[in-house]
Order: sequence, then C-alpha cells, then structure tokens
Amino acid sequence: MPLSIPHEASLVERAKRGDREAVGELWDALAPKIFGYLVNTVRDRTLAEDILQATWLKAIRALPRFEERGIGISAWLFAIARNECREHWRRSGRETPFDPMEHDQAGGDGGKTEEKLFAEQILASLSESDREILRLRYIADLSLNDLARVLQLNFVTVRVRIHRALARARNALASKTL
Repeated sequence: MPLSIPHEASLVERAKRGDREAVGELWDALAPKIFGYLVNTVRDRTLAEDILQATWLKAIRALPRFEERGIGISAWLFAIARNECREHWRRSGRETPFDPMEHDQAGGDGGKTEEKLFAEQILASLSESDREILRLRYIADLSLNDLARVLQLNFVTVRVRIHRALARARNALASKTL
C-alpha cells in the first residue's frame, strides 16, 4: 500500500532519529517496488537483491542528511538504486544479459510467462534510455514529478520522453505482430 505524503514524511523524520520501526515500515512500503525495478533492470534476482541491500545501506547512512526539498524518499531511493546499477555495470564492464532460464518467474502464472517474454522482447528492442524511463514510470510506479527529479530533467521533458518511448514501443509491438 502506498504511503501518504504526510505519513511518509513522518516516517522519514522518525527514521532520522533512529526509530527502527519507522525504517522497517519504509522498507516494507518501498523495497518491493525498488526490487521489481532492479530485477527488471539487471535481469538477475541475486544481483538485484545485492543492489537493493547496497541501496538501503547507502540510504540509511545518508538518511540524517536527507532533506525533502520537493523530492520524496521513494524518488531519492530510486535515484540511489539507479546509481548503484550504473556503478555495478561500470565495475563489471557490461550489462547482465537476459536469460529466461534465470529470470525471476512466478509459478503457476498460466499464459503470463509468454506475455512477460513478449514484453521483454519489446523492451529489448528499445534504447537503454527508453527502457529506463519506462521501467521507472511503469514498474517502479514513480510519478512524473518524482521521475523528473530522479532523472534530473524538467517535467515537460519527462512527459515528452515517455510519450516517445511509448510510441517506439508501440511501433516495435506492431512490427512483431505482423
């Protein structure tokens, strides 16, 4: 369940004062979305878990210095996770390739596996910047304002980039279904 802005702000203030329950509640509310974004980005569940933990470790260490200034804790955490992914790729020199045998698959999903693979093929046909903006918007479920802050772009630019990325995804879908 998403946190309301006042409740999130209250939890952040309590967490800054060392309240472990507040940190736990923030974790419970935000970690699943960040993890989903990471799994979709790095294509490796174990690596996504490692990056998620590194993200939270950095966030907890920096939390006393966190100031909202128009950016919520979730956008701040996604920015840290995004930077952790980039750092991983810099260290390893490459992006982890998609392997359907290792990709996180939910059991008993019926026809969903085929749909997921089809969606993955469409995403793979897009540029990395298009994939990233679509992951942050639709998998991480960031608002346009939060997305603009994470990507350090203005709101209008984000809307245009999402519109163009979706148009390219539609074109890729049309070419695959012909």
